[in-house]
Amino acid sequence: MIFALVIVALLVYLIAEIIHYCKVKANVISRNEVKKAAEEKARNLKIDDPIISCDYCGAKVDTRIHKVCPQCGGAFDRDIEWTSKFNVKSEFIDEQTKEIISQREEKAQEEAKKTLKRIRNTIFALVGINLFVLGIGLIFLLMDPLFSGRGNETIDKQFSGYVKSGNAIQGDGVICDANGFKITLTGIYTNPKRIGDDGYYGSIVMEFQVENNTGKDVSASLYCAGNSGMACEGYILFYDDFKKNKTVTIYEQMYLGESEKVSELVFNELRVSSKKGFENIYELKDPVRIKTSCNFTYPLELEENSVLVFSNDMVDVYKTYKCRENDCGYIFTIVNKSDKDLYVSSDNFLIDGAEVDSDKLQKELIPSGYWFKSDELDPLGADYTDLSKNNTHVSLSFFCKEDPALGFSTGYLDLNQQSDIE
Repeated sequence: MIFALVIVALLVYLIAEIIHYCKVKANVISRNEVKKAAEEKARNLKIDDPIISCDYCGAKVDTRIHKVCPQCGGAFDRDIEWTSKFNVKSEFIDEQTKEIISQREEKAQEEAKKTLKRIRNTIFALVGINLFVLGIGLIFLLMDPLFSGRGNETIDKQFSGYVKSGNAIQGDGVICDANGFKITLTGIYTNPKRIGDDGYYGSIVMEFQVENNTGKDVSASLYCAGNSGMACEGYILFYDDFKKNKTVTIYEQMYLGESEKVSELVFNELRVSSKKGFENIYELKDPVRIKTSCNFTYPLELEENSVLVFSNDMVDVYKTYKCRENDCGYIFTIVNKSDKDLYVSSDNFLIDGAEVDSDKLQKELIPSGYWFKSDELDPLGADYTDLSKNNTHVSLSFFCKEDPALGFSTGYLDLNQQSDIE
């Protein structure tokens, strides 16, 4: 801050000196001004010696006292000595003008040299200060490479109006504690002003404590797949950097769900790697469920015109079709009726007998007892203005990490036909 003020002051001083230098170099003096000065000098010469010799008798006449010669009474108004004092020739004025200009130019050059020296010294000072600051920065950079990790945060500054909810976290709230890296869910916040007559229409904010004792600067990403009985495609909470040997408190907002009540959060992905060399430090193997004191559960919400297209003792699969202008696709709502966590994936679309790449479901988690809603799946690299007019099929595959033997596939589901499943 001090260096910045000094630099600004020097810049202002430099600008002022440059302006002054330009004025001095221009040496702006009007012709009338110079002539007036020369005439003034000539006039001073005229009255310098007012005593003359009388042309008639040769007596000395003090013209300041006598109007005529005191000895012979002769007039001196035509005396050459007298008239020359009052009739200075133009040549003389010109000579005086040149002399004055020469004097002023000499003085201007001298002043310009002094000003130029001050300008040069000021520029040297600015360059020196900037080099000094740059050197200090380079030293710090070499000692500790430039790295901006996430720091301590406060709820008031990050999310004004949010207060800690009554959904008290059960247990220690630890999501990960391995290899020197620990992340803990320490609080849940809501905004009371966002609760209207028709229910809650905002989001929740989660408070995390992140401890990085790995001895390395790291990057970490955390995903949440489920909230109180409802799941969606992996919802990323943050992807940030954390400095080594630091513990920070951070806040993240989540829009998964429209209730201020939270009974459980399911974290399905956490990856931690070093900033230097991208060394893998930790990766979450199994989902982590953090429960609260609340017993709220989101009821099943089906899209308009949803149709049950598959059902067995583990899942129910509903589909709905949406088409907006030239953008059309299928949304799947899947209910996990089993006591196991399941992962769902999709194969390519089969459209009019030909395989077409799609926005595939890539091993998305559906926790036990949860219902899951996919994003819109639509064909890639092909223009289908209305898939409902095509013979469209898709296959969904389910996998259970805890017991792979429970995995199964729906086979190709006919997405154009209305279901007759009871």
